[in-house]
Amino acid sequence: MTMNATELQHALQARGFALDAAPAAIEPTADAPERPLAIGLLLGVSGWVAGLFMLVVVAMLFRPDGAVSAAVSGLVLLGAAWGLFKADGDGRQVFVAQLALALSIAGQCLMVYAMSEHAKGIAPIAGAALLLQAALALVMPNRLHRTLSTLFATIAWAITLRFTLFDEPDFWRVRDEAVRATSTARALAGWCLAWLPVGAGLAWLIRREAHWMARGWQPVLRPIASGLIVGLAFATLASQPFESFRFFGSGDADVGGLALWPLLSAFGALGAVAAAFALRQRALMGACVLAALLHVSHFYYALGTSLLVKSLLMAAMGGALLFAARTLSAKEPA
Repeated sequence: MTMNATELQHALQARGFALDAAPAAIEPTADAPERPLAIGLLLGVSGWVAGLFMLVVVAMLFRPDGAVSAAVSGLVLLGAAWGLFKADGDGRQVFVAQLALALSIAGQCLMVYAMSEHAKGIAPIAGAALLLQAALALVMPNRLHRTLSTLFATIAWAITLRFTLFDEPDFWRVRDEAVRATSTARALAGWCLAWLPVGAGLAWLIRREAHWMARGWQPVLRPIASGLIVGLAFATLASQPFESFRFFGSGDADVGGLALWPLLSAFGALGAVAAAFALRQRALMGACVLAALLHVSHFYYALGTSLLVKSLLMAAMGGALLFAARTLSAKEPA
């Protein structure tokens, strides 16, 4: 059950934890209670679907066939989305919020197209998306939008680093073509470069939570922290060697040291669990546990070794996790 400030004060008074005539009474607040994470994500997905349809409508009406016209159309749509979010400050009007989200998504697509019209490859497009999403995470006055923008910024960061440091994937490559494997040291360095800054930023936000909440930055930094948690858990999938999934051709690709990235990402997801626990986000904790299981499954598939070695590795990992769980439960206060 979610309480506002006045209901919390009355509950404390009923239990004798607060005076009936408190010298600094808590004023009623008009802010709407935060929606559960599952509802927020469902609304976000529906907003993306609506945004794609909005993009089709804009393309049919205005036909932005160049970078300048696409940029102008994108700025107009983003400005309209900002105005709707600002007008719906308390978040009570779901229709208004979803309309604003749809306008924003259509505007983002146009802006990314304008910023990377002549780009060659995936990395420049992802870099343009990273800059745009980072700006929107700070500017857009909406909690769900800030969380989604932070999540997509981490995905864009992962893709930019992944395809800047290593070769871009070729899913249509057949077996008899050579696939250059990546060394273990280079793969470890690339993963650390991509995800240690994200983890460090999230740790800084958690450690300074009391400070930024006291300064009234919660409407901005709380959604950003949630987006970083989801990004650290799931966005690592965007940086992993998906070319190991060979649906065409007749064999697996030799990804070399990149096969360790799913295992490292599983540890990253466990770190995201700890961050969600520190921020008291139970729904995020469950989502991060699911992400860790997905990473372990991907590691099993991407590891280029025999089934016996894979089985021994999985057994060792399971034993280590059971030992850690038992150790933590023994330390838990009764």
